[in-house]
Amino acid sequence: MYKKLIYPISFILLLGLVSNVSAELVGQWKLDEGSGTIATDATGNGHDGELIGDPQWVDGYFVGCLEFAGSPDKVDIPHSADLNPEDEFTVSVWANLDPSGSDYRSPVTSRDDYPQRGYIIYCTPENTWQFWTGNSTGGWDGAGSPPVTLDEWTHVAATYSNGEKKLYINGELAGESNATMPPNTAQVLRIGGGATEGAGNYFFVGKVDDVRVYNHVLTEGDIQASMLNQGGAMPKAYGPTPKNGALYMDTWVSLSWRAGDFAVSHDVYMGENYDDVNDGTGDTFRGNQDLTYFVAGFPGYAYPDGLVPGTTYYWRIDEVNDAEPNSPWKGDVWSFSIPPKTAYYPVPAEGAEFVDLNVQLNWTAGYGAKLHYIVFGEDFDEVNDAAAGTPNGTANYSPGLLKLAKTYYWRVDEFDGVETYKGEVWSFTTLGAVSGP
Repeated sequence: MYKKLIYPISFILLLGLVSNVSAELVGQWKLDEGSGTIATDATGNGHDGELIGDPQWVDGYFVGCLEFAGSPDKVDIPHSADLNPEDEFTVSVWANLDPSGSDYRSPVTSRDDYPQRGYIIYCTPENTWQFWTGNSTGGWDGAGSPPVTLDEWTHVAATYSNGEKKLYINGELAGESNATMPPNTAQVLRIGGGATEGAGNYFFVGKVDDVRVYNHVLTEGDIQASMLNQGGAMPKAYGPTPKNGALYMDTWVSLSWRAGDFAVSHDVYMGENYDDVNDGTGDTFRGNQDLTYFVAGFPGYAYPDGLVPGTTYYWRIDEVNDAEPNSPWKGDVWSFSIPPKTAYYPVPAEGAEFVDLNVQLNWTAGYGAKLHYIVFGEDFDEVNDAAAGTPNGTANYSPGLLKLAKTYYWRVDEFDGVETYKGEVWSFTTLGAVSGP
């Protein structure tokens, strides 16, 4: 589909609300030189590395690569803040593990051990890939994968975004965890060696090809698209805002994304049904535009009456360039959700067992809630049918000392200043009950 969207002059008032972030491949070492002692940064950013020891130029996954035989073979790339983004990044590498290696072996690392900062990608003695980040408090936090095949090319990619990290093996999610990570602020980025402070450690045994550092997070689809393309090009849209799966606290939104490398314009799809957006059916096609943001939830734009609380919205960006034979490049389907007007995320969770007798009930307030009415009791029907509850100004409630081995029911109705929204009936069972098989 292709039709131009024409924006009224008033749209300029929204420009200040939209972030225009430039995404970059900030470092790429194709390792195709074939000779010499310099590994050139293919991005042109000047992050060239120096070969140390005697790594060998050999045939690689793409063209050429470096083969490492352990200590002291490595490539040292001078420290740069560009290569150590603080909030989010992706690092990827093609690696081929030699069966003779038996220690921790790292194809690429950027870290400082005093205090622990930065990241390590390595294979363990048990031959599993690991992605570790320093926490600056005396330790490292890891995310790992199942065992990998030796003497075979494997693509390893690691992403970090504001405390969330993921490890992908051959383009598929293999492990994830949450951890803070202050960046490496002084030491080299090292190919073929784990520790980057001092002479190093955790040296790699095997072949390494096409090492990359991005200053943003690649999705699984992005990784799959880029891993087989040594040019580093990203044809699809990526970097959605709001983040995919986000809980979004407003009834209007400015969707934004990072354009694919070949895009001239963008086909925008948005709707409330995943399949419709994925297939481009119904009224989900919103037009073709040059801008990398799309406003919804205002008069004159998509969803002019505002986005609806309690609704999940799906959107997709296809990148268009009529001069390219592979155009359009279909994008991933992203989503965000507006919280419901009713209370949600109860604590204790629905159906919880072995709950303390002095429990305090908590919940997440419904969208726009100003007052909460709590109904609490031992009978489901009485709680469900109650006309009104006890008013409370905060999203918590203490029912007092409870009985042993008893199931309790509770409900929270939310008042937003205009209407009251009846909540679900939740339940939990206190300590002393015998759990079922």
